[in-house]
Amino acid sequence: MEPPAGFVERLIALCAVDSPTGDLAGLHRSAALLTEWARADGLDSEVRDTPEGPLVVLSTQGPGSDRTLLIGHHDTVYPAGTAAARPVERRGDTLLGPGVADMKGGLLVGLFALAALARDPSPTHGRVELWIVPDEEARSVEPSCLEDWRGAARALCLECGRADGAIVTTRMACTWLTLEADGRDAHAGTERAVGRSALMALAREGMRIEDEIHDARPGMQATITQLHAGIGKNTVPGRATATVDLRAQTSEDLTWAVDRVGQFAAHDGITLRRSDDPGFPPLDHAPALAARALTVLAEVGAVARETIAAGASDGSWASSIGVPTIDGLGPIGGGDHGPDEWIDALSIAPRIEAVRRLCSN
Repeated sequence: MEPPAGFVERLIALCAVDSPTGDLAGLHRSAALLTEWARADGLDSEVRDTPEGPLVVLSTQGPGSDRTLLIGHHDTVYPAGTAAARPVERRGDTLLGPGVADMKGGLLVGLFALAALARDPSPTHGRVELWIVPDEEARSVEPSCLEDWRGAARALCLECGRADGAIVTTRMACTWLTLEADGRDAHAGTERAVGRSALMALAREGMRIEDEIHDARPGMQATITQLHAGIGKNTVPGRATATVDLRAQTSEDLTWAVDRVGQFAAHDGITLRRSDDPGFPPLDHAPALAARALTVLAEVGAVARETIAAGASDGSWASSIGVPTIDGLGPIGGGDHGPDEWIDALSIAPRIEAVRRLCSN
């Protein structure tokens, strides 16, 4: 089934706006497009100015008494200039471009589902709100609007569906820790013995962390993702930093892993420190909502499959405050953050209809 009229044109326009995290001008441009389309579709819109950029809330009110959250973000990881260099293009049934999957395509699924609810001549839904935050890609703490989400009956996060069509009904807890090492700079040729290499200390710690933590518990992951050191090619590096990416199936396992990271060995003349970033909680499985979503997907002729994901999303925060949550309801897609990011054009209409039905009583 082809996307509904206007979807691809809006996707092209939205992805033509560079909106990397922290680019306030770009984020304001993307927020303006979303609110303009919402008003044209008969929806209520609100834009909240935050230090991180505009937070957009689009909504419609039906006769029901419950409240459904649709969750997304309009920031991306791509630097300014990417949109012009790689405009959205269609190749067969595939749409490619920066942000199509993560997650401007999902935002439009939410917007089109809201518009369909607002047009329904015999509505059964209650209040449905599409929350579009400006900072998900770089944030490792709760969203500023988390308290607004309390008490909702359900949350549907609009990150892209998996490449095999599965929705995400469980996510792992995760965090990103910074490691710092201070030693002593020295000339690598004439005073090598005087120097104390912070780089070598963190390299050894990185090996220890991956060896001790990765796979130590079911599903646990530990990956050193960054290592920076040195002031010159002929100097023993007296300062170094590293980043470790941790993922675990439970908050308790993540706490254990964070503690293990900080159990540094002794390194002569080196001081080591570890940050204490809380990261994202897990998205706990909501059996009733997951079962209903699979039923609805089958009804609309889509793949009805669920999976666990290691990646983070704000759906995890909704789950952490007791709101039953499922994720991956955006278009089927993949290649997030890369040069070949894509979505399946034929998955768009069924996903819109599935979200619409999940918002209805």
